[in-house]
Amino acid sequence: MKSIRPRELRAQPWRRLPSAAVVAPALALFVAAALYGQSQQPTFRASVDLIAVDVQVVDSNGRPITTMGPNGFDVTIDGKKRRVVSADLIEAAVTAAPSRPLGSGPTASNLWPTQEGRGRTYVLAIDTGSFTPGEILPVIRAARGFVDRLDPSDQVGIFTLPPFASAVDPTTDRAVLRHALDGVAGHRQSLAGQFNLSPSEIIDITAETAGLGSPAMTNPEPPVGVRAGIAAPPAASPLPESLQRVRNRECRSPSDLGCVEAIVSEASSLAQYLEERVIQSLNGIGALLDLLGQIPGRKTVVVLSEGMAVSDRPGGRIEIGNEGKQLGERAARANATIYAIHVDPSVFGGVGADARRPRESGSLARERRMSSKVLDEFAGASGGALLPVMVGGGDIALDRVLAETSAFYVLGVEPAASDRDGRVHRLQVKVGERGATVRSRQWVVVKTKPNSAF
Repeated sequence: MKSIRPRELRAQPWRRLPSAAVVAPALALFVAAALYGQSQQPTFRASVDLIAVDVQVVDSNGRPITTMGPNGFDVTIDGKKRRVVSADLIEAAVTAAPSRPLGSGPTASNLWPTQEGRGRTYVLAIDTGSFTPGEILPVIRAARGFVDRLDPSDQVGIFTLPPFASAVDPTTDRAVLRHALDGVAGHRQSLAGQFNLSPSEIIDITAETAGLGSPAMTNPEPPVGVRAGIAAPPAASPLPESLQRVRNRECRSPSDLGCVEAIVSEASSLAQYLEERVIQSLNGIGALLDLLGQIPGRKTVVVLSEGMAVSDRPGGRIEIGNEGKQLGERAARANATIYAIHVDPSVFGGVGADARRPRESGSLARERRMSSKVLDEFAGASGGALLPVMVGGGDIALDRVLAETSAFYVLGVEPAASDRDGRVHRLQVKVGERGATVRSRQWVVVKTKPNSAF
């Protein structure tokens, strides 16, 4: 199959981009090829009124726990317990079809494609806008190693997130994949500004100055008349703490209100730029999930990113609402699990803020939390996980993805009649196994008609 040439996307801040308009040209062959490969596969019908829920259960090292039965799982939908009738272990190495057909539901085709004579399906979604050209090189090497370690029957697609979206169709051709990865480049640029503002400072300044009006109305020093013992009008409130800190670091004089105004203006401009960058990346992931929903079977999406900084306090800019959690719902509809690989900027000697001066350790820790927050939200909601990378380009984290996805359970769950409304319902799966971690999506959409084909 041929890879699709990159297409530059136009930024549309403050609103979600139409999914098809974002990536349909790049992924047209991606979807068509996968559907064609599935078109000759047998259609199963449920023998009982069950829905299928896929669950990974792993130990502390990411190794699948493979000895559990139906009684070991506790499943609730909208907080109400549902009976688990069966628990089928599906392993990547197994090629024989299960002896019993699985139930209906939005994830009813939860079989590994190996069950139908094909391998697993992975999609590497690389957030090129978060990496500089130099920083992305070790990440690409790690991605190449991941592809090389997969089973020959496993299919892999490659997708780069906006502003430079491109795609390579899912394929088992490793030479095509290596060539495509070699052509992926980082596009992040240094924050354009003169005051060396980090994302945390941008958030603090925008939160603390919201509604204060012009900084020139705020007097950072006692009025001259007061110092001279002459009566003067009451002074304005002192500058917010975050603004004072940056002023003391960046301005020539504490009384330079023009410098203070410029800091506030720059913080607002950079906040808008960072918001647009995050929204573009999330729109790209959402559009990818919508198209993956057209492909039968279970998919694993691996997002590689240096982070998507968002606000961690009320009123602070770089605010995207609940976009991250909504991606979990879209992943449920697409029967896709997302692993977010967060490559910490310190791996490359930076702190994610293009800083020219060293920052305090507390500030660095906060920067890491902010840049991984939204990644953690959509990965966890999809049934996957956030995997931080503190050393190298992500080889260890990708090895963990490979280990965790080598086996999973398909649970046959008996729904209530009220579950069958075609709407999104809150799903929770727990196990009593000591030391076990459950990877399960947080949302499920149950078909309105039982025993439907999948």
